[in-house]
Amino acid sequence: MRFDPCVSIFKSMKSDLGDENPYWSYEDIGVFSLVLAGLGPILHLFTRVHLLSRSELENPGLGLQFAVIVFLILALYLVLKLRYRRPVFRPLGWVWPHTAYLILAPLLGVLLAAGVAAYLRLRGQTTPTMPLVDILVLGLVLGPILEESFFRGCLLPILACSFGKILAVVLTALLFALFHSPANLVHWASFTWTGIAYGWIRLSSRSTTAPAFAHAAYNLALFALARF
Repeated sequence: MRFDPCVSIFKSMKSDLGDENPYWSYEDIGVFSLVLAGLGPILHLFTRVHLLSRSELENPGLGLQFAVIVFLILALYLVLKLRYRRPVFRPLGWVWPHTAYLILAPLLGVLLAAGVAAYLRLRGQTTPTMPLVDILVLGLVLGPILEESFFRGCLLPILACSFGKILAVVLTALLFALFHSPANLVHWASFTWTGIAYGWIRLSSRSTTAPAFAHAAYNLALFALARF
């Protein structure tokens, strides 16, 4: 009997996420999206009243990026906590995964980064570099926490209830790619493919922690490969 890894993955996805339905709704996704959309005008307003320089807005440093990400994490938490008065972290999937995923998730992130880096080099493109402190604070910790909380923790279960798990993974990955404002088709493909991988590991591990580990490993590996 021939083993088809794609069939195996899809079968596992059909039984993951369990029988638990998210208590939040598309309305909550919309509220958070409005907060996200309103952040840009607010920051531009800060430049008008001289609380923020235009150069810092155009090229945000670690401090501004840190503040924005922490604000968005807090906003997502408060949208759910204040509206429902229920626990937030565990329902979003922030639970410790099975030990196997503690190995598989970072390995998956490194393999994805190696594939993207190799493809970019074949096309004569380079990966933008970041200061080490930025990648450790933003790429290794805060970025994965925010993005996985929203896309794989909050959005994916809602879409899975509406469209099924496989289509939900793909839709979430496309929105994840759009969130990163891809500059070309290669960027679209890389963000979408990594988003699908994060979605799959979210479903198979029944944990948002696992894709966060994969996401952090991807960012760190891509940063390291860009140095060589």
